[in-house]
Formats: sequence, structure tokens, C-alpha cells
Amino acid sequence: MNLVILGPQGSGKGTQAEKLAQKFDLEHIDMGKFLREVAVLGSPLGKEIHEIINVRKELVDDKILKKVLHLKLQDLSREKGIIFDGVPRKQDQLEYFEAAMVEFGRHIDKIIYIKLSEKESVERISKRRICDKCKKVYIFGRDIEREDEKCLDCNGNIIHRIDDTPEGVKKRLGIFETETMPIVEYYKKQGKTIEISGGQGVEKVFEDILGELGDIE
Repeated sequence: MNLVILGPQGSGKGTQAEKLAQKFDLEHIDMGKFLREVAVLGSPLGKEIHEIINVRKELVDDKILKKVLHLKLQDLSREKGIIFDGVPRKQDQLEYFEAAMVEFGRHIDKIIYIKLSEKESVERISKRRICDKCKKVYIFGRDIEREDEKCLDCNGNIIHRIDDTPEGVKKRLGIFETETMPIVEYYKKQGKTIEISGGQGVEKVFEDILGELGDIE
């Protein structure tokens, strides 16, 4: 089984991707996380990514994303299913994503699109905090009660990202609508997109996803 999970900020797609990976023994490919893993390697590619994301604090371009995707896929057995978390997220990524899938003898079974209203997305992200070291996510008022608490995993500082403001979230939602929704629609025309309401509890969202996936293996 090969799946893609997409959704706007705050939709909980990362949480659902982890649950699906555990349920079906899938490789969870979170491109952002994998980029950070490659960045600590001593390889030329790792050093290049480190320079971009850690030194210059910029986003990697699609050329590097393509290299990283190939690096990940070539190390996986074809029998190992995958859930891709947040990729492809725009048209030019879709082209090399599909080419890579063909190259490595894979196909996408379903696209899981978790829908969430702008209001709910803004409310959720406004409460999100993140460890500045290990990047673990915390929800203010649920996981932590004070802004000065430390990360439970690495004792790093828990911060409120500068772009996790209502204005920042709305800007990213606009980008999602413009760049990522066409990907959702592209797969919908192929009958591969399933839409799930993200405005529910985590377990209910997961239950709905499993119901839509049916007997895919």
C-alpha cells in the first residue's frame, strides 16, 4: 500500500500518518523530517541541505527535494509500503514524484485529504508550540501550561514559531489552496482521493480514514 496524506495547517495529517504507518507497517516519509536527518550527514548532499536550512534558514528547492526523494526510495524494499506526508505539495513536485514512483516500481493507491476550515486551522495553529531543538510539537493548554516549560524529550526551549500567528497561518492556507489543492483535484479525477473531515477528534478521523481505505493492502 502506498498512500499520500495532504491537508492544511492544523489538520493533524502528521498524527494520522504516524497512526497509519503503525497500523499497516508503512514507511512514513515526512519530507521535512527526512531533510533534517540528511542535513546531519557528512555527505555532499547533507552539507548542502545543512547550509540551506540551518545556516541560511531557507527552503530547499525542488532539485534537492528530488534528490532526497530518490535517496529515500532507493533504500526501501519495493514490498515496503509508504505513506508520504505532505508531498507532493505543488505541480512541479507532482511531475518528478510520479516519475520516481514509476522508476521504483510503485503506484499510489489513495490520496487522503483531511479538510479543515480556515477558522479551525487558525485556532489550532495559534496554540501550537515547538521545541527549538528536536522539533517536537506541543499544544498550549493541553500539553503545556506555561510558555517557559522545557521539552520533555530533549530539554530544549519550547517556542511559538514566528509564522504560527493568525496572519501567518492565513498566508500559508492561501498557498495551500493555490498550490496543493490542484494536486488533490488531480488525483480526485483518477478516483484516488478520499476526503476526511479534520474537525473531529483524532480517533474519529482515523476511524473514518480506515473506513474509506477499505480492503486496500
